[in-house]
Amino acid sequence: MFNKNNKKIIFEEGNFAAKYLIDPPKSATNSMPDWFKKQRLFSTGSNDELEMVKEGGVATYKRCIPLTDSMTAGYNILLPATIYIINVGTKDNYIPQIKWQVEWSICDTRGPEVLGNYPIPTGHSSSFFRWMIDWKIITPNDYSIWVTHPSHRYDLPFTTINGFVDSDLHPNKLLLPFFVKDGFEGKIDAGTPIAQVIPFKRDFWESKRAPLKEETELIKNNNIKILFTQVYKKRYWSKKRYI
Repeated sequence: MFNKNNKKIIFEEGNFAAKYLIDPPKSATNSMPDWFKKQRLFSTGSNDELEMVKEGGVATYKRCIPLTDSMTAGYNILLPATIYIINVGTKDNYIPQIKWQVEWSICDTRGPEVLGNYPIPTGHSSSFFRWMIDWKIITPNDYSIWVTHPSHRYDLPFTTINGFVDSDLHPNKLLLPFFVKDGFEGKIDAGTPIAQVIPFKRDFWESKRAPLKEETELIKNNNIKILFTQVYKKRYWSKKRYI
């Protein structure tokens, strides 16, 4: 729920499709993949910690708060329409081509000269595409956005290349480079996350080296008998909110 203290990110309609046909980017919390939703908290198949201890199980990745925070941070840009990827090359020379059945453009392609010596992601075709984003993203003064492939979504058949955008100053829609996984043929449904947008405040930083401390907080409190993930969540974690 918005209040006067919230920082506001604006997704401004960039074309006719965005005005009438396309949903704006959504809080990343609202587009978590099924594999994450179905995962139990413990290897025993239980969501109850006491049962896990009784059965000698272990906590799964779903108990890792930093992992969950990375997946739920910011906003996901969603594929506005279903696309179809076909191989127009040969079995031994995969060349992806992308088609769709709506009247506006979903992506474009650029020649290899644009890439120069940029390293192609391992396991991907060298064909170079760009998502054509239908929204202008506007942040408050001194705030930028980190635009990246959706966190931990290695299951997707493409990889979006990441970058920073000074979205308080940049007035235009984004073009996001991406590569298709080698050999993929099939459809990618509308609503699939294609990029994650995380706002942050620009600042000047400097690094400093510090000596090793003789005792860490965990050593001083070695009577703690609960899982590390609980220690982190209860003692150090700050709730993030993107609505």
